[in-house]
Amino acid sequence: MIPKPSKTRENPLASLATDQVFLVNLSDNGLLADLPKLERSLLMKTCEPIELKAGQVLGAKDVTPMVYFLTGATVALLVMDEHRASLAVGLLGSAHAVGLEQVLGCHNPTLEHRVQTAGAAWCIPAPLLQALALDHAAILNAISRQLWLLVSHVASFAASIQTLDIQARLAAWLVLSAETAHSQHLSLTHEHLAHMLGVRRVSITLAAGQLREQGLLSYSRGQVHLLNLPGLAQAALPN
Repeated sequence: MIPKPSKTRENPLASLATDQVFLVNLSDNGLLADLPKLERSLLMKTCEPIELKAGQVLGAKDVTPMVYFLTGATVALLVMDEHRASLAVGLLGSAHAVGLEQVLGCHNPTLEHRVQTAGAAWCIPAPLLQALALDHAAILNAISRQLWLLVSHVASFAASIQTLDIQARLAAWLVLSAETAHSQHLSLTHEHLAHMLGVRRVSITLAAGQLREQGLLSYSRGQVHLLNLPGLAQAALPN
């Protein structure tokens, strides 16, 4: 159940009544594009544009919890252990939003949202989106649907970690990265990929070298070019 805002707090919807409203175009985010016209219009009046940087951890420095509707950036969902070792369990792009759990009043300190591909997004304070969701069932339904899809996404990742070797997992992550970023040219270092897969950097170097020998990709100085996406998808299948 979504916790209702305290009656003693200022109504976060009050700002929507002002005459001067900055309108933005949210159609590049699939979650928002599917909303009815009224609810999409309300969010267009309240979201603000932001440029996300590669390596940025979303929410780490937010005084007020924020929700980010991605349009150009991609964001990895990482599980962190007590030693800050990481493992990616999902990758979010323009069909997704980051921080929706804040709308439900939930927070998991072992989960981290780290920007993989720099790009654009729209952001909104979580308390404001919470208030909108309480007043508009279509927004609440969209949030619920998105969180359920995220659970399915994470479950698929968990299954692949158990069944694939490092080379296949690397191929799968590169295919997903290309599809999510809509580009076969990716700025990804071996160190970053090691953090995503939860393995040593040398393991990434060996696996990437094998994929390069097969003519599936090339890389230099942190720039990865995917030369054969169908071939990489085939390499990502279990042996």
